Amino acid sequence: MKRRFLVAGLPILAVAVTFVVSGIALVPPSLALGPCLKDYTSTVSYRPRASALAGLRFRVADADAELCYGRPIRRDRVVFGQLVPFGAIWRLGANEPTRLYLSKPVTLAGIPLPAGRYSLYAEPGPTEWTVYVSRSVLHWGNDISPAVRSREVGHAIVPVELLPETVDTFTALVEDHGSPDRVALAFEWERTRITLELSRGTPPSNLGLRP
Repeated sequence: MKRRFLVAGLPILAVAVTFVVSGIALVPPSLALGPCLKDYTSTVSYRPRASALAGLRFRVADADAELCYGRPIRRDRVVFGQLVPFGAIWRLGANEPTRLYLSKPVTLAGIPLPAGRYSLYAEPGPTEWTVYVSRSVLHWGNDISPAVRSREVGHAIVPVELLPETVDTFTALVEDHGSPDRVALAFEWERTRITLELSRGTPPSNLGLRP
């Protein structure tokens, strides 16, 4: 009887873990994007965090979008090239993976994305970054394993912009991009800034797409 109860409870446990890690992952994104939740399968989530979990909700024309990401603080450290090495894959934040939720199809930096949930990570360089988009959202942020990378749907190479002043806390922000159906998603930290264009239109080319 006890064994039967445990077996019957496994599907419920799986659904609960999926909900905690990804936020309403079983509900279609057109109905609910999902809140920015901590991953309680990691022991980090049961202790005070040095990097806050933040959420950024915005719209791309008639599409709803949400970005969930950790916000590490510089704390007088040299970030790019040291704390975040050049040429190495970085989770684009802290703790959980940086997750992008889309209620409708959107093009991100030339990569067409159907409605759904994605993770973003990057390979920073001195003058340009490669930003990757993956369908994996259940991994821990720095666990960018071959299995996670096998679920990549595309990548884009974007230039680095030099900021006039230092940004101490890793920050994502959304800006108008000269058209009602386009916005710019920017990431800033230290004196580095990169920008990804999101639009509801057709991408200009297949640059960055993986076969």
